[in-house]
Amino acid sequence: MGTWGVHSFENDDAADFIARLEAEKVHPPVVNAEFVGEALEGVFAVPPSDLGAGQAATAVAAAEVIAAALGHPREGEAEDPFELSTSFKFYDDYVGMAVAALSRIRRDESELAELWADTDEAGDWHASLADLEARLRNAAAEHELPLDFVPPDEGGKTETQILRDEVDQIYEDIMTETERLADKNAGDPSVEVLRHLIRKMHLVHKDISNMRYFVTDSLDELTARIDRLEGTAK
Repeated sequence: MGTWGVHSFENDDAADFIARLEAEKVHPPVVNAEFVGEALEGVFAVPPSDLGAGQAATAVAAAEVIAAALGHPREGEAEDPFELSTSFKFYDDYVGMAVAALSRIRRDESELAELWADTDEAGDWHASLADLEARLRNAAAEHELPLDFVPPDEGGKTETQILRDEVDQIYEDIMTETERLADKNAGDPSVEVLRHLIRKMHLVHKDISNMRYFVTDSLDELTARIDRLEGTAK
């Protein structure tokens, strides 16, 4: 892993992650937010001792993106450069996931922590992560977002995770049964129509999520304008 500094974006893996996120700007916010979430989820997919340095560095960059999106970037860096603020308020467990990921990455058995331990800048690296965690916690308090994320391998899930898993499982069950019917009745037009409708229903679900982001953004902007008008009137 090429590294030129202790901060979140100052390594090759983080740079690759940011470049990919920049390229994904053409997609709706929900897609980009989920991409960030996947980077964090990867931390919990393996035991801490098996967590690769590159994967950990990518997760730190993802956590930094969340902090910036919620108005708490590192000093000198842009606030919400990928326009994901509303998305991370909707996926309200991502902040807690980011804090939990940082905690795991800092453990002594983490490969990234081991690599930094062999340098003269280990203290600065730990201080950088502590600063990032503090900014995430401040963002959570400011936006009233939960910090109760418990990693899956530790047996815990937030209400948001449980609900999302239930919705995903229902969709998977429906698609599995539809595919079974399609295989059993190959060429039956009615089955193909059913499969098409279910996939369309899933896309509509995504569109509804995107609409919620749009409405929330609009309300935020309206509130900001009212605040500015009230300030001018005083």
